[in-house]
This record gives sequence, C-alpha cells and structure tokens, in this order.
Amino acid sequence: MTRRPEGPGWVPPARPVVQRRGLRAKLSLRAAALVLVALGAGLCLVPIGVVALGMWPENQLPPAWSSGVASTLPSPPFIEEPGASPTVLDTPAAPRSPSAAAQAAFAIRVPKIGYYAAVREGVSLSVLATGPGHYPTTAMPGQPGLVGIAAHNTFWIPFGQLGPGDTVVLETRAGRFTYHVTGTRIVNPNDTGVLVQTPDPRLVLTTCWPLWAGNLATQRLVIYADLSA
Repeated sequence: MTRRPEGPGWVPPARPVVQRRGLRAKLSLRAAALVLVALGAGLCLVPIGVVALGMWPENQLPPAWSSGVASTLPSPPFIEEPGASPTVLDTPAAPRSPSAAAQAAFAIRVPKIGYYAAVREGVSLSVLATGPGHYPTTAMPGQPGLVGIAAHNTFWIPFGQLGPGDTVVLETRAGRFTYHVTGTRIVNPNDTGVLVQTPDPRLVLTTCWPLWAGNLATQRLVIYADLSA
C-alpha cells in the first residue's frame, strides 16, 4: 500500500471535471438531427400518400364503368352526344344516381401497358387528382375532330413506353374507337397549339414531363394518335 506524499509543497490532485454542458449540447444536436430525419421522411411520404389517395378512386371508376357498358342502355345521360333523343335520356331505366359510373364520360384502354381507366369530364385539379380527364373544349370519342385527354404524370408513368403504331382504345356507350399512336412531342406548359381542333378524328394525350418528376415537372408530354379506319 502506497502512502500519499505529504509535506508543505504537496497539493492534492483536483477531481476530474465532468463536461456537462458539452454532453447536453451533443444530446441536443442528436435530438435535432432525429427531428429533421423524421420531418424528411414525412415529406417523402406525403407525395406517396397523395398518389395513393388519387389511385383509390381511379381504381373504383373502371369496374363501375365496365359494369355499365354491359347495359343495354344506348346512351346514359352523363355522356353528351349531339342529337341524342330526349326519350332516351328520359327513359325510366336510365341511371340518375350519383354513382361512380355516373362520374365517367368514357373509358381509355392501352393494351401495350395493360392500362385501363375511366375518364371524367374536365381537367380541373379535383378531376385529375383521381385519374384522367377529358378536355371539355375538345370532341367526344366518335365525334368529328380532336379528342383531348389529360392526366397527372404519376398515373401515366408507363405512357413513356408508347410509340408509333401502339393502340389506344376509347370506350363509350355508343361503341369502341381505336386509335394508333403516330408520334410524341415535348412542349412547354403554355403551348395550347396541341389542342387545336382538326377536321380529322384524332386523339391527343397530355401529361407532365418528365414523368417521374411529379409536381416538379416543367414541361408536357404530348402523345398523338389517329383514329383507325
């Protein structure tokens, strides 16, 4: 056993000082880092949640539309067709309830990518949040002129695979109309020339570009198609 030196010049050693402030600072930085990570993860999940909320009603419309297509009704009232007889619209069998099928104007099918969806009338944010929408200023399928359909890129990511010769089918209560893709273009958002009416029956599909960019997309992808003879 060693004895502590004693004498007039001996000073006992100081006790080690615990750096409590430094420890608290480290804990505060760690907590702040965890909070930032949690916020970042939440921000990443928000777009996924928005897309999921939109895909749910989009997936509800096609089955309702498909079940209605099998009906013998030639023209339900939610499809605007020029020259439609008032007696058809006023028949007791015509559905007038605000069902999912009654919100659809027609359906779009793209066999190459296995895509099928009901198309609602209008291109407002509320319409496009649940799937594709029909430009009201363009013709309806089966009518002379240009048919225009828009959708968010999050719903149409596979549409980047389409090229000349691929088939796009529009289904209405009156029949099926088959279009063949003739080409694509990348345009600015303010380019309204892509929707100029033409005497020929054509189809134009528009969505944001790049397809993977979501709301950050700065341009538009335009897909052109002609009605098959």
